[in-house]
Amino acid sequence: MLPSRYLIASLLLSVALPCSGQTFSQPEVVRRFAPETKRDPELEQAIRKELGAASFSYAYNRVHLTNAAAPEVLVYLPGHEWCGSGGCTLLVFTPAAGNYRLVTSITLVRPPVIVSPHRTNGWNDLILFVSGGGIQPGYRAVLSFDGKSYPDNPTVPPAAPLRDPVKGNAYLVGAEKGESVIVVKP
Repeated sequence: MLPSRYLIASLLLSVALPCSGQTFSQPEVVRRFAPETKRDPELEQAIRKELGAASFSYAYNRVHLTNAAAPEVLVYLPGHEWCGSGGCTLLVFTPAAGNYRLVTSITLVRPPVIVSPHRTNGWNDLILFVSGGGIQPGYRAVLSFDGKSYPDNPTVPPAAPLRDPVKGNAYLVGAEKGESVIVVKP
C-alpha cells in the first residue's frame, strides 16, 4: 500500500508547485530533538503491520500532538522502499489500548518535522520542508489535522505553504543523515 501511494505522490509533486514569486515564511525552531534510540517492540509491531514488511529501518520521537496523557509517535522510514527524490514516508501513530493505531501515513517527508503550537481539530499542526522532484526552491508546508488524519502529501491541498511566522519544536533531527536509525530484521 505505501509504495504505490508514494509513487502517486511523487508524480503529483512535479505538478503541484506553488506559484513562483510567492513569499514563504520560515519557522523559528525553539528546541531540537534527535530521534529516540530505545527500541519499542509494540511500536515495531505496529510499523511491521502497516508496512507489511519483516525488516525495515526507522527513527522515531514521542510527541504530544494532542492533550492526551500519552504522547503520539512520529516514525520516519528512511529505507529505499519508502523514499524518493521528494523525501521519505512518515507514519503518525497514537497509543490505543496498549498498542498503536496509525493516524496518518505522509509521503515526501524531509526531517526535521516541526510541530507548531497551533492546533487544528485538537491536534498540533505539522510543518514539513518540501523540495526535490522538480520543486526549486523548496518551501515549508503546513499540514493540519482534519478531525481524522493529517494530509498524506505536503505538496497538494489541503496542505498549504507556510505564510505566517510560527515557532515550533523540531523532531527527528539528524534522521535524514541516518542518525539514531533503528534497524529491524526478521
